[in-house]
Amino acid sequence: MNYQYVIAHRRLLASEPISYLYRGVRGLSRYLLVIALVCTASTAAHAKMATDDPKAYGIVYGATLDPDSGHAHVTITLTQHRQLVRSIEFTMPSDRYLNIGPKSRVEIDGDKVTWRPLKKGSKFEFDFVVDHRRKNGDADARMTDTWALLKLDHLFPPARARVVKGAYSNASLKLKAPKGWLIETQYGRAAGTELDASNPDRRHDRPLGWLIAGKLGTRRDFVEDREILVASPLGNGLQANEVLSFVLWTMPSLLEIFPDYPDRLLIVSGSKDMWRGGLSGVNSLYLHPERPLISGNRTSPMLHEMFHVASRLHGKDGGDWIIEGLAEYYSLTILFRSGGISDFRYDGAFDKLAEWSENTTCEATDRAQGLLTARAALVMRSLDREIREKSGGDASLDTLVQMLVKANKSVTNADFRAAAEQLIGGPATALKDCP
Repeated sequence: MNYQYVIAHRRLLASEPISYLYRGVRGLSRYLLVIALVCTASTAAHAKMATDDPKAYGIVYGATLDPDSGHAHVTITLTQHRQLVRSIEFTMPSDRYLNIGPKSRVEIDGDKVTWRPLKKGSKFEFDFVVDHRRKNGDADARMTDTWALLKLDHLFPPARARVVKGAYSNASLKLKAPKGWLIETQYGRAAGTELDASNPDRRHDRPLGWLIAGKLGTRRDFVEDREILVASPLGNGLQANEVLSFVLWTMPSLLEIFPDYPDRLLIVSGSKDMWRGGLSGVNSLYLHPERPLISGNRTSPMLHEMFHVASRLHGKDGGDWIIEGLAEYYSLTILFRSGGISDFRYDGAFDKLAEWSENTTCEATDRAQGLLTARAALVMRSLDREIREKSGGDASLDTLVQMLVKANKSVTNADFRAAAEQLIGGPATALKDCP
């Protein structure tokens, strides 16, 4: 069942007299209503895929999860009215992408794989190794006999398409798994259905975000017309109800900064022997089942990743300290604004970060962690105070973040400094020791 489209109808259901009627619906009646909405939306999605626009080409991303081999059998099927797509170049390291074909239409040069579709379209195939470990040896993707957890970003590799000017894709996602498995993605529940995976901000689409499949425990709720779904393997120890309640409690404060937050947030978890942190994805995030919602220093790993999902900001040319510093700052600030901690505990948390990172300098990096992230969070708090003071309360760090999101590009140190100066009316004192 694809719940992604249900959200668009919730405002209608909130109106009178429909809301009175809806509040009285229970059990099977409510379930059937959801089914009806999903079927209508699914029909609309397939109509979009069948467009006759001469500049549109269709691309179906398919994969079948196979626990016996540890692989996903992947097909990318392209259809076009004429030769709109000249070639698609993928980045496919040979340790994860196997049996690439058809050989007659594919050129392989190291990790670069170039596919040249036929004039009316054709099919590209390969096998994907699901299990993967980070440099520290911990798994961040895994498939067992009963479940699988991985990123669609990796299942369908990064690609650059050479196309006729003005051409664009209508993309869909079609996933299969062993009988009895659920499949959850940011696009909706995928088993037995074809989901719309088009992105209006891109011309050549590919599915992104976390995928979890198997015999799952799920918890679902809505906050301000947004669906929140928590999914994990049965018996993995994740306290899904607590996670869901925490998100519902804090989400309204996050929406004040990011009113365009995704309509669906998928939160996934795996086994206890997987990587013990949090990892954001497009409209989705991963959290280890034993990771606390609020750490001992009062920052929140969950809110840290929710900020990444909301902002979609990425650092460039040494700007990762900015992104991680913002995420850590807001993991505390959203908790405070939502009433999760008092003024006393909020100030005390920054005192602890200052003590911990006392000998750490603010420096450019493409991978900020630990002490540098703590120091960067302190910089963000000072910058927020400076912006508020110099603007007479008309702007804040929220304003700066919204500017960066609107710019819709990777953030450099120069970009960040320029945005701060624009709000302050001159150089930012809070950034004087930063790159």
